[in-house]
Amino acid sequence: MKTNIIPFTCPSTECKMETAWVKGVSEDAIMIQTDSGVMKAGTAFSCLVLPETGDKVLLSRSHRECYVLAVLERSLGKDMALHFPASVSMKAEQGQMNMVSGKDMNLISGQKTRMLSAETHISSGEMHINAAKLTARTHEMESHAKQVRFFADAVDSVVKRITQRADTVMRWVEGVETLNIGNLIQNVRRSLTSRSHQAIISAKEDISINGERIHMG
Repeated sequence: MKTNIIPFTCPSTECKMETAWVKGVSEDAIMIQTDSGVMKAGTAFSCLVLPETGDKVLLSRSHRECYVLAVLERSLGKDMALHFPASVSMKAEQGQMNMVSGKDMNLISGQKTRMLSAETHISSGEMHINAAKLTARTHEMESHAKQVRFFADAVDSVVKRITQRADTVMRWVEGVETLNIGNLIQNVRRSLTSRSHQAIISAKEDISINGERIHMG
């Protein structure tokens, strides 16, 4: 009995892969140069590297549609851009994730940027922060610095207790300094010197001055 073998053949209209060159790029299509001529192609969803003019690309082409699957070659020295058409999540649930740059690293967000971590460490030779409004909330804060400079038009501080300890304190007030205090206690171990052009001391009740010697005039 003669065996009748029927081969499975693919019609010429089925998809095939080939290489091509990018001739131009627009927002909705890519113009490519193939052996058949110049045609318009779309970008495959899995092709994250955005094609540029002059790239050698891999195509999937049929009689109905043509897609760029991957960028195969690009001229040396040209930048690469990853294009995501929608939201993206990158996960390394069983390990760590590292991003290393030999030069600059820029993080740009059109709206909000959030960071959430059990512990955050930032090390930098020099840091600059520019913000129209800065709000910081923390349960406890500790700061160590060799030198601190602070410049502001107005400073408002509301605290329950302030404790300061310093070897030397120097303060210059060009205008008026006003103290509204319930009780003022000063303990000076050595000398207390007060100089002014005019001095007024007034009390509603008693004024006491005690010392072994009192010089006036």
